[in-house]
Amino acid sequence: MLRLISAAVSLFLLTAQGFAQETRVAAAADADVIAVYSRHVEKRLLRAHFDRAAAQVSLAPFGPAGVENFAVAPDGAFVVYSATDAPAAGKPVTYLFLLDEAGRALGEPLRSPVGAITELAVSPKGDRIAAGSDRGWLALLAIEGTGTARRLALRTAFGVAADRQFTFAFRPDGSLMTIVDDWVATYRSSDGAIQRTLDLKTINRDLTPAEQDIGTLFKLTWSPRGDRFAIGWGPGPMMTTIFDSAGHRLKPAGPENGFDFGASKVEFVDGGDAAILYGLEAPLLVRMKSLAFSAFGDPGVSVDGSARLAGGREIALLAGDQIALWSLEGKRLTKPIGFENYSLGAATAGAKDDVIIAAERAGWIDLYAKDGKFLRRIQSGGRAPRGFVALSADGAALAALGSDDLSVVSQLSARAWGAAFAPQGGPLVAVAANGSRIAVEGADKTLRSWSRDGVEADAISLKAGEQVPGRRLSGLAVSTNGDAIAAAEEGSAVWLADPVDKSVRRIALAARSVAPLPDGTGFAVGLADGTVARVSRDGTVRQLPFKVSEIGAVGRIVVAPDGRSFLAVEDDERQARHFAWDGTVLAGPYRPDQSETISGAFFREGAPRLILSNTGSAADESHALVVKSLGPAR
Repeated sequence: MLRLISAAVSLFLLTAQGFAQETRVAAAADADVIAVYSRHVEKRLLRAHFDRAAAQVSLAPFGPAGVENFAVAPDGAFVVYSATDAPAAGKPVTYLFLLDEAGRALGEPLRSPVGAITELAVSPKGDRIAAGSDRGWLALLAIEGTGTARRLALRTAFGVAADRQFTFAFRPDGSLMTIVDDWVATYRSSDGAIQRTLDLKTINRDLTPAEQDIGTLFKLTWSPRGDRFAIGWGPGPMMTTIFDSAGHRLKPAGPENGFDFGASKVEFVDGGDAAILYGLEAPLLVRMKSLAFSAFGDPGVSVDGSARLAGGREIALLAGDQIALWSLEGKRLTKPIGFENYSLGAATAGAKDDVIIAAERAGWIDLYAKDGKFLRRIQSGGRAPRGFVALSADGAALAALGSDDLSVVSQLSARAWGAAFAPQGGPLVAVAANGSRIAVEGADKTLRSWSRDGVEADAISLKAGEQVPGRRLSGLAVSTNGDAIAAAEEGSAVWLADPVDKSVRRIALAARSVAPLPDGTGFAVGLADGTVARVSRDGTVRQLPFKVSEIGAVGRIVVAPDGRSFLAVEDDERQARHFAWDGTVLAGPYRPDQSETISGAFFREGAPRLILSNTGSAADESHALVVKSLGPAR
């Protein structure tokens, strides 16, 4: 009964999420290595340096990895950042760190007095730091000492709002303002003492407080002139509202715009005489005196980050994963560039001609031995929240498929080459046993493949007239020597493609998964009715299907290196058995615990092994890399 219930739940999940024979875990057949597409993201800072004479910008890592939030002192005198230490046992602890202008550590880390940090700010004089938490608390710290003796010291911590979202910013005179999302502002001294409060709703009758803290945008920014401040707010669409120093809401030029700009972020420029508003849409240049606005930057290109350089008349714009320098007159001064496979985030002016940028690097692969022991982590460059991997039999060629790119790592050490996808393809990737060919699912059911050195063969399209409408590709495999590709069209057919002559043929089998036969003669096919068959490279069905799954389809099939037997994993990843080709059950069935699924399989010294993964929510999925044997046949 539990198996029937589990199968019903799995069928629902497969229908709702459209899972294929996805490979987030891959084991090399002839090498002691398992590769896992890692959810690890490296967070760090980059320094962008602008060379106007050469019209170039350079990017380089700045400081250590692990940066979560950061703020930069005027003229780049120092950087303060927060990072979390997450011990194997115990609760995560957030610390504050100080770096000098070269990215070297200053003083000792200071444990956050307010828990997890959500925002940091440095005063205009560089003598105070404000750190806000998601629990309604704010801490004020001071910079003590000079030169290499500088260090962080706590001055005070106080509550701002127990059950509401709040934001804060230093004013140009060094005092502090906090605003709660009920539009009540509090003016404080540089040490946090309350000076006065102002309910912005009393002078702006149309302001409406948020009903509750729902974690939406709420961000305060002060003009360096001190005559304006702006608040970005809203759950979506997001808005930016500009106020004068007395708290009066200012109406932009143009009757159709009301009081709010359709932007989520603001950067005051030109000494406060203007502002760049951006986010969600292409940026605008707004003149503060008239609040007239005009387009800024590349037409139709949204901007993710902005930072004014010294003088405020040159602006660094971050769009996608690239950064470029623009003049206030709207002229681009440098070509856009990116850095390796980092994605770029918030940007803040540093020293002269420098900008400090928050960056993240994903696309990591975790390597394990076949006994489950962690070996090391390597950088593939294929970015995706949940990517896919494939390994050659000797482990020398590893393919990592991200959301829109493919990366190939040679000898499990360094990226050899990569390829971008436009438009995006599907989640299937496969590597020939000898590493000679890498194949992926391209857009519109095309099979794209590359040779070992990155030379792409033409994409092979499946014959449109022979496809079954609404069926996806659910499995992909490359023959042992790389001279044939097989794709399962879910529940309807196996497609065999020749990457040399670009021919493709369809075999009418209700396929769900495919795997290469070690002798290179063809493919094993797992079918939707729970049977398995063998197909030659010319399309001949060499062995009629026989039953290997108790419930549902054969979701994964792994053939032993000697070709004499195979592992069959059922579609719900809840049962596996080891079979001979005459249908004899050699081992199993193996059923994991309710909290686990079977995410991979391999043979070691002739014996079948399973790789188990924890199952929580999809976002929390992690590979435990528990390696299990199937046990005797039952």
